[in-house]
Amino acid sequence: MLNKTFNLIFSLKFFICFLILLLCEGIFHFYYYKVSQFIAFLPFKNQTGYNSIIWSENGLVEILQVVFLFISTIFFSIFIKKNYVHLNFITKILTLFYLVGILYYFFEEISWGQHIFGWQTPYFFSNLNHQNETNIHNISNLFNEVPRNILLIWCTLSFLLIKFFKSVSLEIKKFILPNENLKLISILILIFYVPDLLIDKLDLAPGHPAENDKEIALNVFFEIVSFNFVRLSELHEVMFNYYIIWHSYYLYKIKGS
Repeated sequence: MLNKTFNLIFSLKFFICFLILLLCEGIFHFYYYKVSQFIAFLPFKNQTGYNSIIWSENGLVEILQVVFLFISTIFFSIFIKKNYVHLNFITKILTLFYLVGILYYFFEEISWGQHIFGWQTPYFFSNLNHQNETNIHNISNLFNEVPRNILLIWCTLSFLLIKFFKSVSLEIKKFILPNENLKLISILILIFYVPDLLIDKLDLAPGHPAENDKEIALNVFFEIVSFNFVRLSELHEVMFNYYIIWHSYYLYKIKGS
């Protein structure tokens, strides 16, 4: 039954529809101050920014990220139970590293339980943590950006990188890319990642504050093209986690020897 119902193509269509709804709501909320000027039945409010119910800490998107990671750990644990003793040494190292990475990511997302149990942030973390939470990734960019960039490469370029490693064993390649369908998710992530990267690196947007109507229009254009009318980092993370859950699922489907 799981084979028939848990289908990536169907799931991906559903996920894309979900992303479209998020983006539509994001545009409406971020540009409400403009929209409410032109639609008569909407009360005018000088409202902009992100919808906290969706994009804030413990909002809808972050909860979804945690759910994806939790399910991923289940799939991956079953894969290890079925296959670990039959793997070669290098694949075993990769497997352990990947498991530690998923668990670290999961516990960092819930601030090691603080988001669930609501304890007060210990003094050590409250002194160093930018968001006054019990986690490491908000202490400095080193703990946030480096793991994030590794995750970005893993989720977007795996299907390309394995083509350059011709000497790598088939078992390792299968671990890195257990199913070709994963590249569809990688391409989707790149669609949402590359525009912001190019606009930032090429310094295309005028920036804030805009000095005239042309610059205001350009800012709006580049905000929309780069998806910066939502919390882009959270949007990227939920897509990373969507990749991880499917990667773990495809490993889970590998039959033990």
